[in-house]
Amino acid sequence: MSNAHRDLADPAFTYDWYREFLERLRSAGYRFRSFDDDPDDGGVFLRHDVDLSPRRALEMARLEADAGVSATYLFLLSSPLYNPFEGEQRTNIREIASLGHDVGIHFSTHQYWAKDDPPTDAALRDRVAAERSAFDAVIDADAAPAVSFHIPPDWVLDRGFDGFRSSYEPALFSEIGYVADSGQRWREDPPRIAELPDALQVLTHPGLWGDEDASFERRIERAAVDAGSRAWELAHREFVDGVYS
Repeated sequence: MSNAHRDLADPAFTYDWYREFLERLRSAGYRFRSFDDDPDDGGVFLRHDVDLSPRRALEMARLEADAGVSATYLFLLSSPLYNPFEGEQRTNIREIASLGHDVGIHFSTHQYWAKDDPPTDAALRDRVAAERSAFDAVIDADAAPAVSFHIPPDWVLDRGFDGFRSSYEPALFSEIGYVADSGQRWREDPPRIAELPDALQVLTHPGLWGDEDASFERRIERAAVDAGSRAWELAHREFVDGVYS
């Protein structure tokens, strides 16, 4: 039996497991597609919502580049854990793009509207356009057309919008296969390569993966501690050491 048709071992959220998952997809004949492409042509639309850390996203992006895989990385401009405009984070994001991956925005409706009080399409389009324009300055290029929604409210699911391509529009969501590691759900229901359809979207969150396995709660705790340490380091350099004085 070929690797493509054997089930993966019980999922550990490690780079080794993820690397084997990608290899199984390639062995099964899947091509990795851009969100510019037509889902009717099949393939894997590999998306990463970067909630926790661009540095961890860069580690995954390097792994994928070494495996000959391209993906789309979407960054949360309103993240409480990182600032995409800060120098090191901006460098990380640009390096991800330099590896051949698409980069764009992971948009949080929750920063603007209550989940049960959706905006007009025009208001949403304007807010998304404003964040995409800001992100263009981070990468010094045009952001990817794909936009994903952070902790998506029901009113964004299974519909399209003018002005950008939602990762939750029907052609990329309900009309093809969709598997995600949100909350590390793969532990209970790991994707079985042989059972996947010809076209599918795969969502992972790079901050949930590492060299060693860890629980979802531990990954979030570690990201928060790292972000706090980074904020303290930057604040001390700027306000105590007077590095810019």
